[in-house]
Amino acid sequence: MMNSDALSCKDCTSWQELLLTVSILTCWLLPTTAQITIESVPPIAVEGDNVLLFVQNLPENVQTLSWYKGGKLLKMFEIARHVIATNSSVMGPAHSGRETMLNNGSLMIKNVTRKDSGYYTLQILDTTSRREIMRAEFFVQRPILGFRKHPTSQLKIEFVPPRIEENDDVLLLVYNLPENLQGFVWHKGGFPVDHFKIASHSFLTNSTMLGRTYLDRLTVCSDGSLLLSKVSQEDTGLYSLRTIPVDLMSESAIVYLKVNKHGRWASGNQQPPHQQRMSKKQIQKVDMCFSSVSVTIYYN
Repeated sequence: MMNSDALSCKDCTSWQELLLTVSILTCWLLPTTAQITIESVPPIAVEGDNVLLFVQNLPENVQTLSWYKGGKLLKMFEIARHVIATNSSVMGPAHSGRETMLNNGSLMIKNVTRKDSGYYTLQILDTTSRREIMRAEFFVQRPILGFRKHPTSQLKIEFVPPRIEENDDVLLLVYNLPENLQGFVWHKGGFPVDHFKIASHSFLTNSTMLGRTYLDRLTVCSDGSLLLSKVSQEDTGLYSLRTIPVDLMSESAIVYLKVNKHGRWASGNQQPPHQQRMSKKQIQKVDMCFSSVSVTIYYN
């Protein structure tokens, strides 16, 4: 905030005036350096999941926040509106009874269906009547064919590095792969169709089969992890891992890989991928992965 006493000072020297000007400009520029962002958690959900549209870096001078279904700011598409001064929310015509608007502007949608997929728009109105529009998107899919959600399933995939540029090597690091499996399969996309199969691993023969599209670019580890080398923007998309169990209780995990143009992360406070450090746990997982690389066979 600007100090009115400092502004009324008549005896400021030129260098003091310069410092004051820089200070004021810094205050004005703060909202642009801490940009408002919305993150879909998760970005790809399965029917019945809960999805949080998580708002970050809200400025202090916000007056009202309004969420809309889709990309148009029409009253008929309004889900909810939250007034900061009274800490109260009003439901709109598009409210289905499953949405909850939080104090920080985030929107929780419970028990999602495929009809919930798509864009959501957040309108932010500050105390000076300045308006800002933000959009978020998530997808809801049916459970993968033959997949039943295991009550104790903790199958998880994370990217190393977490932010990815063209020509990077990306590890899809798998955690909590179940025991007593016949094998597992990776697909490009969310559905287990042979046409989109990129790799499969058999524990019986300790062998891996790779699709020819990914010749010399894939390395599969026995813990389920997948190394994709020299990625390009064409590699952007969904990747799904499906276990092949001894019983019928198959498990699955789906992630969305976003490959950015080179240099995209060079600005702001985010570190470029090559400067991002792995945790000790990740390093141990990577070492275990490459010490367990199996025999590779290529598909026809």
